[in-house]
Amino acid sequence: MDESSIRRTAAADNRDRRRSPSLSERPDRIALWAVALAVVAMIAGAASARAGSSGGIGGDSGGTGGGGGGQVDSGTPGCADTEFGRRTLSVGDCGDDVETLNWLLKSKHYRQAPLADDFKTPTADAVRAFQRDAGLGGDGVVDTKTSGALVDSMSSELATWYGPGFFGNETACGKTLTRQTTGVAHRTLPCGSKVVLRYKGRYVRTKVIDRGPFANGAKWDLTQATAKSLRFEATDDVRVAKLGK
Repeated sequence: MDESSIRRTAAADNRDRRRSPSLSERPDRIALWAVALAVVAMIAGAASARAGSSGGIGGDSGGTGGGGGGQVDSGTPGCADTEFGRRTLSVGDCGDDVETLNWLLKSKHYRQAPLADDFKTPTADAVRAFQRDAGLGGDGVVDTKTSGALVDSMSSELATWYGPGFFGNETACGKTLTRQTTGVAHRTLPCGSKVVLRYKGRYVRTKVIDRGPFANGAKWDLTQATAKSLRFEATDDVRVAKLGK
């Protein structure tokens, strides 16, 4: 072998020694890659589990309630579910009783009051106006005197109730009457007119959905569901506040 051939052979040997070994030649690197892939798989699995437990996009949110076409329900989470007049109300309160308060104020033409279940500045302004007109000062806080004055301002009118024998029929306002339908019948108020009813300390905010009554000299006919909400069992006087549509 000549000298040039010897040099070429030596250079080739050096290149082979410098060449990085393949993965098949390094079992330790294979192990490292396996560990890395396992860690990535664990992270992906944990993320998928978190997404599944949170319900994902488009899960059921529950929605808001309604009373078969007549009952108006607030139902805001975190707000009190109590009848009007059972606690003192002021700015920052919310609940079913606050919404009844707002409806009563609106029925007295204090337009600042919103038809909502929270007590904010517009409600306080309407309360002050009512208090001044009623000779109660004007601090904007609904105590027993103010709530009592609002109840006294509601008219007392004779009412009865109906339902059995009429279920499945269409009301004069175009609704199908069922056992769950809440609302009232009135001879002249337009369909959809809002009213507040009070009977023995219980309240219902509802709407006119039918025509009647036409007997016993009664001015209001409550659906069975409305009567049940008020625990109203026979022809009797109820307190009424009318808001219009």
